[in-house]
Amino acid sequence: MAEQTEGIKFTPESLSQTFKTYRKDLIVQPMFAMGELLQHCSIATGIRYREIWSEMTGKFQLGNYKKDKKGKGGVDIKARVFETFFGNCIEPIDPNKIYQSIWGSNVTKGEGLKNVPIVLQVCAYMMKQLGENLFLNAFTAKHNGEKFDETADFFNGFRTIIDNDIAGTNEIKQVLIAEDLKNLKYGTEDITADNAVDIIEDFYWNGTSEKLKKNPALQYFMSTEHYHNYCKDYRQSFGALPYNQKFTKTTLDGATNVELVPLANVPKDFMLITPKSNIYLLFNQKGDDEKFLVERSLENHYDVDFLANMFFGTQFESVSSEVLAVWEKKPAAGAGA
Repeated sequence: MAEQTEGIKFTPESLSQTFKTYRKDLIVQPMFAMGELLQHCSIATGIRYREIWSEMTGKFQLGNYKKDKKGKGGVDIKARVFETFFGNCIEPIDPNKIYQSIWGSNVTKGEGLKNVPIVLQVCAYMMKQLGENLFLNAFTAKHNGEKFDETADFFNGFRTIIDNDIAGTNEIKQVLIAEDLKNLKYGTEDITADNAVDIIEDFYWNGTSEKLKKNPALQYFMSTEHYHNYCKDYRQSFGALPYNQKFTKTTLDGATNVELVPLANVPKDFMLITPKSNIYLLFNQKGDDEKFLVERSLENHYDVDFLANMFFGTQFESVSSEVLAVWEKKPAAGAGA
């Protein structure tokens, strides 16, 4: 290791030139770092601040012919605001220390370090760190325009958007997710290894609309802890199957259209069922105001400053019971919603 790193130096000029040369490759590194979530979400690019997507609903059915027939329905249009937030990162770095920490790792798209210019590898490593923090906060982030240092305050995550739709504190100041709307089910117990199968399966079978159940490709998002408890409870309840000795549960019993999606960033008092086509990660990636630069530090001769500006957000195309259902642990009496 020491022999390989000896004599390798980085300059602000070499790093800056690498960002310019490989901008198209580097700008997507934060997105690739979210890979575990990325494979279960749709992607919308070119969103700079806000776009309005409209959801149209209405009751339209063919019936037997009647000359003077007139329906009672109409078209109901609800707006969903697809919003990205503009954020930045300015960090002093010692690039040679970063180089030593990533030697032999693989942070670019499928290529090993020895096949990639080392300066590019350092740049990719820095971009990857941005993406990993976006992943960790993808459900729980809550935008706070008065805080500037943490990803948790940068944008609104999926859970935050859902909670706003439950409380009616969304853009249209209307409750869009509720038990009587059949897209919300409250639980009263913590999910443990003794009850996980009952709670997780009951949510799908008794807490979702019939139209949602008919969707051919649903994703059931849950925390890794809930998934662990589900597998343990299933094993205790039903034992091994000849074709599944490892108890690797990837779909819900009796519902092969429902993929179980355990993720480390999903809160443990929360579960979500929706198709991939309805859950979005939002990027811009098309404007010159997204910059990734490395400049010589103004404070010393050894460090450089890493500067990144980018847009990011999350959203659902619809929260209708036809395409989405939420499970939340019911707050204790006297606690906030």
